[in-house]
Amino acid sequence: KNVTIVIAILSALVIIDMWTIDKRYLNDSNFTTKAKIKVPFTPTEADLMILQDKEPDYRVYNLTVNPFQDASTSYFHNSIGGYCAVKMKRYQELIEKQISKQNMNVINMLNTRYFITADSVGNPVARRNPNALGNAWFVDKYKLVANADSELNALSNFDPSVTAIIDKRFESTVSNYKNTKDTTATIKLISYKPNNLLYQSKTTKEQLAVFSEIYYNKGWNVYIDQKLTPYFRANYVLRAMKIPAGEHVIEWKFEPAVFYTGQKVSLTFNLLLIIVVIGSIFLEFRNKKPTI
Repeated sequence: KNVTIVIAILSALVIIDMWTIDKRYLNDSNFTTKAKIKVPFTPTEADLMILQDKEPDYRVYNLTVNPFQDASTSYFHNSIGGYCAVKMKRYQELIEKQISKQNMNVINMLNTRYFITADSVGNPVARRNPNALGNAWFVDKYKLVANADSELNALSNFDPSVTAIIDKRFESTVSNYKNTKDTTATIKLISYKPNNLLYQSKTTKEQLAVFSEIYYNKGWNVYIDQKLTPYFRANYVLRAMKIPAGEHVIEWKFEPAVFYTGQKVSLTFNLLLIIVVIGSIFLEFRNKKPTI
């Protein structure tokens, strides 16, 4: 009986001691309420104003926070900033060399429709940018530059609504394009999903289109009327392509080859595993001798 009491007392002392020590490192402040998990950020008046815009895709530049180290803006909007420890190097260079210097031509080509700034008392205010170039547009001409460095530097002084800056490595893709301005040409985004973008175009002549989407040729493919079509990089980070005269549907699809290869390899190994298991069970039953 005395032994039981001693064990109980020692156990209680150990639990109390460990509890007080543990609370130093893991306490109530380390936990989050269920309500906060469901709604981690509360929209400001500026956010609510911007969210009234129901068009499928545009971007926001929030200057009330560090736009490239803060992810809260991305909870409500498509942001030209946000936080990621492994940003694409090319976009990081664009941030450092152009966006951080408030180059409005670059900000406009990123389809930055709204700015969030602070008013005189520090409250966030939304301001519409009338010069945002939209999801896609046609340019009158293009300018070839020697390399990627020249391409990035050329963004310091150009009009993206008129000219596309193109690295010379893509010269063969645009060499047969003739600058033919069509004042009636239109191109419009009609459907937006993270892995699928759908546009409609209408032109009387072949046009050079720039899309306000990041160039990434290791997964993104583009189809004109369901036919795979080549595209290239313009303005250091964006996508561009030639679009023939007439009315067309342009569809961008994210189809990374490595993903589909992985799927096939995984399926093959799973099938082999199933065959091995079934074969083992079959051999086990076949070799099992009946007892008499």
